[in-house]
Amino acid sequence: MRHKLIKPTDELSRWVRPGRYVKALLGAILLVAFAVGASSGYVVILKTGQRIRAREPFTIKGKEAIIVLVTGTLTAIPLDKVDIVATQRYNKLGLGDALTVEGLQADAARPTPTPRRALGSYVTLQTQDTAELGSVETPTPTPTPGIKLQNRAYPNSKVDEAFKQVFDQHHLYLVRTSIGTRPEYYFVQAVTDSENEVFNALKAVAAGYTVIHDLQPELAPEAVELQMVTTSGKPAGTFRMSLAEAQALTSGKVGVETFYVKNVIF
Repeated sequence: MRHKLIKPTDELSRWVRPGRYVKALLGAILLVAFAVGASSGYVVILKTGQRIRAREPFTIKGKEAIIVLVTGTLTAIPLDKVDIVATQRYNKLGLGDALTVEGLQADAARPTPTPRRALGSYVTLQTQDTAELGSVETPTPTPTPGIKLQNRAYPNSKVDEAFKQVFDQHHLYLVRTSIGTRPEYYFVQAVTDSENEVFNALKAVAAGYTVIHDLQPELAPEAVELQMVTTSGKPAGTFRMSLAEAQALTSGKVGVETFYVKNVIF
């Protein structure tokens, strides 16, 4: 087929006036940008650092993560191969699957170490109404507003002591506690530098909450708020845990991985 050369005509020249041309070009750019944004997708990050592009967040079935790939193919990966914390943190940024994932490779799983120095060496108390973990960099994403360490202790010292005894039993040492966002809420701030430590903190908090309710239900908090951060100040997950949720997690009715995915609010 021979292609015809189109010569400029008066009619074509009138259409391609500067104003109309710019508007048409801008419209095309916006259309492309919208299409790219709409297909941003979801990223599943494995503990090896590999990322998998998916259409939507994965679901958990037994010991497997069920993933719908961007091609529409349904696949299953052993749940213990998925870095759930890194996956949730990355996708909360809303960057989609077109960008390179940097700095999200999971640390090798390791138990929470017995601290060789006091938690105060990691923490800086501010003179304002709240206290935050000291950090050399801005946490990303921004932690959930309001759920953070306060300068006031929880009103009932017996509750605080009971929680700390359970934390010791779970080898959760780098913690601070205070009153929560409401007087009847108990707050825990834990330093967690790996996925294992994150899950251990969740189980320890749930266990403490359940034990207190079983022994003296009238003393149990209405809810427990948990903020987890790394030693550099980056968020590892924020939660507001009800008694029913704590009991489900402690009893094994809900797996800790499933609990994290369903309840993390950052």
